[in-house]
Amino acid sequence: MNEILQKKESICKHFGTCGGCSFLDLDYSKELKKKENGLRDAFQQFRHLEFRPIVPSPEPLYYRHKIQVPFGRRMIGNKLLLNLGLFNRDASFVLDQTECQIQDPGLTEILLAVKQWARRENLLPYNEKSRRGLLKYLVGRKSHSTGEILIGIVTAKEDLPHAKDSSKRLHTEIQNRLGKSGKLGKLVGIIHNINLKHSTMALGKEEHLLWGRPYIHEYFGKHKFRVGLSTFLQVNPVQTPSLYNLILDEIDQGSRVVDAYSGIGTISFWISNQCKEVVGIEENPNSHKTALESSKFNKIKNVRFRKGRVSETLPTLIGRGYDTLVLDPPRMGLGEDVCETILNSDFAKIIYVSCDPKTLAQDSKILTRKYFLNSIQPVDMFPKTEHLETVAIFRKKPN
Repeated sequence: MNEILQKKESICKHFGTCGGCSFLDLDYSKELKKKENGLRDAFQQFRHLEFRPIVPSPEPLYYRHKIQVPFGRRMIGNKLLLNLGLFNRDASFVLDQTECQIQDPGLTEILLAVKQWARRENLLPYNEKSRRGLLKYLVGRKSHSTGEILIGIVTAKEDLPHAKDSSKRLHTEIQNRLGKSGKLGKLVGIIHNINLKHSTMALGKEEHLLWGRPYIHEYFGKHKFRVGLSTFLQVNPVQTPSLYNLILDEIDQGSRVVDAYSGIGTISFWISNQCKEVVGIEENPNSHKTALESSKFNKIKNVRFRKGRVSETLPTLIGRGYDTLVLDPPRMGLGEDVCETILNSDFAKIIYVSCDPKTLAQDSKILTRKYFLNSIQPVDMFPKTEHLETVAIFRKKPN
């Protein structure tokens, strides 16, 4: 375990106010037990269900390799001061964040650098009520394998004032914060993302590269990926191999698999050696494009990808001999339409990866009309928070 985790950690100054952590003051073993008990409570209605022991994260602190934090404001006398950080627990204001014990230290330095830059540039945070201001979010990603860092400045307007000169000053501010040693990471790209919509979604569709390149390189096992701002990737890279191996363990040799919500193809590639064929389904065009590119430079021959919504694309694959379905949906779960499609399918096994036990339980009620819910495996992808990843295994009931 990382040396920094062997020391007695002091409680973060923001703990209790910040909405990012819930269990920072709790011993990790007790946190894991609390999560296991919560999962059992959520699934107590299912008979003969095997609850497998929770898989602890190798590093319960400083594991997050992505940040998505809003810009905010506070008044000091008659002066408005820009803030940058997570929301407080009831989402009524943005913290003036100065530290974080669950996100990568390099990304914390990025946050501090961007905040200092925005203040010096006299840029105003966007106010959702008045719909005035410019800066909405800072999004940052760091590769665990290469240390590369990509950031995005999300604005509510199309123009970033003096973008060329301003981005140079931002680059300098970040480089000074990260230092020359490379220990905290290496900045490889700065993106201006434009989000004109009045919504809770952080990223807009339009992007302009201000400096460097629009992606970082990340490795999972032997496979290399290009990861942009909007592509989905697990935020805890040290725990991700444990999660993917649980999926791999459930794949029979020579299986024909549909990987729904496949993202950039990380699961598809991870299980590919065990499979005769894998078909990934992904709606996000950037993720789909990345998956196609990754297939080429990783020289994967038995994996292909289809772009589209799972609700529309999955029905076209039914009746074509696919025996195993891998699901890794967003937090909202599958929904009735996708569940009904699965009930009309001939998949012998379903491997359902969920980041929300509540929506998994809701979907399981529908799926168990045709499938047995055999086992559920909790995986702690989000230490010190209330969130929990699970891998549920469904098998088709005999006719």
